Amino acid sequence: MARPSYNTFASFASFASPKMGKFKSQGRDDLLPQHSSKGDPARGQQDGQPSNADYLLLKVVACISAIGVLWVLVYTIIVQRESPYPESDDITGTSFLDHEKPISSFAGKTFLRHNIPFIDIPDSLIQDVYYYRWTSIQRNLRYIRAGTGYMCTEFVQPVGYAKAFGSIDAAAGHQIDESRWLRDTFYGDDYIHLYTRGPADALQYTQWILDAASRRAMVTGDSQFLASQLDDMVRLWHEWDQVYDDAAGLYYYQPVWDAQELSLPGFVADPNGTDWTLRKDGPDTFRPSHNAYMVANARAISRAAKLARDGFTEFLFSKLADELEAAMYERMWAPEQRFFMDIIRPNNPNLTRLTGREQVGLFPYRFGIGLNKSYAQPAVDSMFDTEGFLAPYGPTTLEIRDPWFMAVRPDDYCCYWNGMSWPYSTGHTLKSLAAIYRSGTTNVTAEQYHQYLQTYARTQQKNGQPYVAESHYPFIDGWSADGWNHSEHYDHSTNNDDVITGLFGIIPQEEDALKISPIVPRNWTYFALENLSYHGHLVTVLYDKHGSRYKAGRGLTVFVDGKKVFNSPKKRSAYIRIPPPILPADPLINIAANPTGPGQYPTAEATYTNSGDFQFKAIDGVLFYDSIPDNRWTNYGSPNLNDTLTIRFARPRNVSSVTLALFSDVTRGGGVDIPARIEVYGSSGLLATVNDSSSLLPNDRNEVGFDEVETQFLAINMYRKSSQLWVGVCELEVWTPPIHGPTYYAVDAYLTGQETSVVFDNASTATTNGAVVGGLRSDSNVAFSGIVSSGGQTTLTLSYSNAGNTTVGLSVEVNQVPRASLTLLPSKGKYVNVTTTVALATGKNYVSLRGGSDDEAARLETLTLR
Repeated sequence: MARPSYNTFASFASFASPKMGKFKSQGRDDLLPQHSSKGDPARGQQDGQPSNADYLLLKVVACISAIGVLWVLVYTIIVQRESPYPESDDITGTSFLDHEKPISSFAGKTFLRHNIPFIDIPDSLIQDVYYYRWTSIQRNLRYIRAGTGYMCTEFVQPVGYAKAFGSIDAAAGHQIDESRWLRDTFYGDDYIHLYTRGPADALQYTQWILDAASRRAMVTGDSQFLASQLDDMVRLWHEWDQVYDDAAGLYYYQPVWDAQELSLPGFVADPNGTDWTLRKDGPDTFRPSHNAYMVANARAISRAAKLARDGFTEFLFSKLADELEAAMYERMWAPEQRFFMDIIRPNNPNLTRLTGREQVGLFPYRFGIGLNKSYAQPAVDSMFDTEGFLAPYGPTTLEIRDPWFMAVRPDDYCCYWNGMSWPYSTGHTLKSLAAIYRSGTTNVTAEQYHQYLQTYARTQQKNGQPYVAESHYPFIDGWSADGWNHSEHYDHSTNNDDVITGLFGIIPQEEDALKISPIVPRNWTYFALENLSYHGHLVTVLYDKHGSRYKAGRGLTVFVDGKKVFNSPKKRSAYIRIPPPILPADPLINIAANPTGPGQYPTAEATYTNSGDFQFKAIDGVLFYDSIPDNRWTNYGSPNLNDTLTIRFARPRNVSSVTLALFSDVTRGGGVDIPARIEVYGSSGLLATVNDSSSLLPNDRNEVGFDEVETQFLAINMYRKSSQLWVGVCELEVWTPPIHGPTYYAVDAYLTGQETSVVFDNASTATTNGAVVGGLRSDSNVAFSGIVSSGGQTTLTLSYSNAGNTTVGLSVEVNQVPRASLTLLPSKGKYVNVTTTVALATGKNYVSLRGGSDDEAARLETLTLR
């Protein structure tokens, strides 16, 4: 039975609001299929079903369809969609390991096969969690819209405090670290752009996004991408000026916005529990975590400036980083505690440090801070102290010996950071432990690193299976924050980045080289990391002490693009020169994505929708195949033998395929499975059919190809296998080549504002259906994204109409920075041009037109940049 859906969109009632009258049916609706019903005739009309009279046309349509099938079948191609990149056969890897068994229980296998490196180690617990965690990342990759591309979500279901498109910057650095090892680099490129140039809020929580972007460039080998972000990185840095204390030389923030509410500063500030808000949020605090992030971000800017040959900025931010690090040693290092400590800012003129040792005091080491013995050895000692941070399901967020330490939650509030074990913090701590180990300044061993990684893997379990949620009890085998349809597969930490860079010792380099320095127990006789994407190459690292497991040689062996480039019978580490980076071509764009739902294009319609599902979830850019959490359209309960899911574009588009991520829960005891037959219709009629359901993959992407056509809509007609089985789609995607301008249609932009919407105007000739953007009011934003430029001054031309008698003013923002203004003079409803000059950055740009008039009827047609 279908379970109620967690509706990610506004109430369905909004879809029937008067505003929706502006959505005009376009194309040949008369060519769509009809839907056969065996059940109660009245039931066939719910959720937008055709009337009984419509069913009388079924036989006629079936005959027409049969003739069409014979004509179209030749052109129908079914493939499993792997990547929006154009295919390339130039790069090949190795096949020492089994690439099927480790992922056999997961959905979305084509994504995993194409994107992830495979491993083989003697620790099955760590290995099983490793493969599972790729599915966590996969579930949290969201396609926003064409031009904007992908982002990483923290929760698979959106939360109210999230910012643009559901973004939350708290763990963005973790997400960039983890996803940098995916073979397809556009996931990280798009996500970084969302913060450096897009509307995501990089000031909501403390973060190390710039540092993560810098280190990611060493994995992709795309130094130019990082260099091109320099101006944006500097702007993001200065957004934090408002919380910098000149006297202390440090940054401060409330712990809640350091992603750690109910942490020690809040309890110290409110010891009697009389002020819940103060205890939960904490007072303004100088924290080792936040200031270490800022040191790392400054050094990332310095490195980007070096790549951009900007010597002044390189020197300036290197100096800022050094000064901030010195202030951390002076102010935050407590000799008596031998630890980096929090300092509450209010009413503390002497900057007296707290006495409790928190896990945030371990974060600086991962960023290269405190790696000499006097600082690093006490950190190691605390990590392996059973009265410190060591616990069966740790490490803990506060030392166990501290009076404020809590091993269990005292109430139902989700998030306690004064004792619970948080994967967010464990990811930081593992990186710090690896950095300390490699510094060679302490007595920490590889066995101890493995112990910490194994404890982390043991923590990431539920019902005997790998799993990650928000926080875990330190001494109880259970998650302390794990909300139903909320916290599942929580993307708030790293795991696989720690396996790759820590355990396997892949240390990315700026130059055309790879450093391998594993942190593995001495008694391991083998390990393998296969087809790791690095600088656009596929790298395989094998260690086989006796040469009998992989049969590729004794000791350490390295392959690059399938060719053996290194072997040493005795060494476990190496520094290897590799060929120059291979950078990918521009990825395709998904023109079907709609992150907002009703009120925006593309629209989604269905002849029947189960009451627990929602047709717009099929185009919301969110793709996973779980029963709970849920995100899908199904026709579960439909009386029809076949039902149609239709998407409509704002303007006619040239398309040659549709990708269907088909949902099936029959192996889980459900009633939804892949269709017995699929028909694809467009404005000109039948485009393709799939008659053989055995060619379709359940819980995976399936691409149906056909000859390129121009169409206003795509209608996917799906037939049920039996009277007890229905059909479902987790995501419908339409991948097309990217638009490189110079002209961009306003109706393709992301529209916000209470009345801003697509309307149809016979006076407009830019599109064949007269689609333009209207309803421009003072709250309007017409946001274009994916505007590619080589950088520099550019002439911006806007085609508009103004049917009113007074001028309408618009502000022009480039990458979220106001750059110009436009005055739309009255044009008597005709479309005319207005121009200005703006500076675009190298690479992809966001251009936003903000504002409008509450009195005049201005409409926007196209934006041209030359």
